[in-house]
Amino acid sequence: MPNHILEIRNIHKRFDQQLVLNGINLDVSEKEVVTIIGSSGSGKTTLLRCLNLLNEPDDGNIYFLGNDLMNPKTNLEELRMQIGMVFQSFNLFNNKNVIDNCTLGPIKLLKQTKEVAEENAMIYLKKVGMQDFAYQSANTLSGGQKQRVAIARALCMNPKIMLFDEPTSALDPEMVGEVLTVIKNLANEGMTMVIVTHEMEFAKEVSDRIVFMDQGVIAEIGTPEQILVNPKEERTRTFLRRYVNV
Repeated sequence: MPNHILEIRNIHKRFDQQLVLNGINLDVSEKEVVTIIGSSGSGKTTLLRCLNLLNEPDDGNIYFLGNDLMNPKTNLEELRMQIGMVFQSFNLFNNKNVIDNCTLGPIKLLKQTKEVAEENAMIYLKKVGMQDFAYQSANTLSGGQKQRVAIARALCMNPKIMLFDEPTSALDPEMVGEVLTVIKNLANEGMTMVIVTHEMEFAKEVSDRIVFMDQGVIAEIGTPEQILVNPKEERTRTFLRRYVNV
């Protein structure tokens, strides 16, 4: 049996009267890369944000490392520290330098010493090619550089899984590649990841499975070959015609 890090069971989410997620079921195994694709408004980002309860589902269950995140008795903060999150808009502290952005969480939450936190931060900044910018102010960086720092910052918490919410959508086209390369390298190293993306070629290269969402449900799920080359559902084919010939 696969070792499931995440188990999502019958998740529903409404915003006012609008049903945004309608009975989502999904498992994510250790070292697996799952990408979520679909039109704007299909529920992709809401699902991703439910996985660490940034959006709390109205009902259903989410199990992370066997713990039910919806159970009030669960130590949610302790578990969330093991779920890395990278946002579209970087969410760096622009008034701090790069290394301080990376060490704030480990010092405050993991209770690391400043020396240990900075040593680890340099390891992860080197991994994303940003070690030379460690003492530069975050507000001086390009979008691509900020996103690479955001990835390093998440890695500094030593997460068991990484969630990426359209990590390249706010970037200029020439900066997209440098961020996608970092994510591909993490995939090659065995990091478990769930990625919402509109980059189809990237999804094809990096994914073990692709989830196609439409109108709040998982319409189709399978390997990159099954979803991008030979989709079964007409709505999957309609969506993909914008990107590839199917």
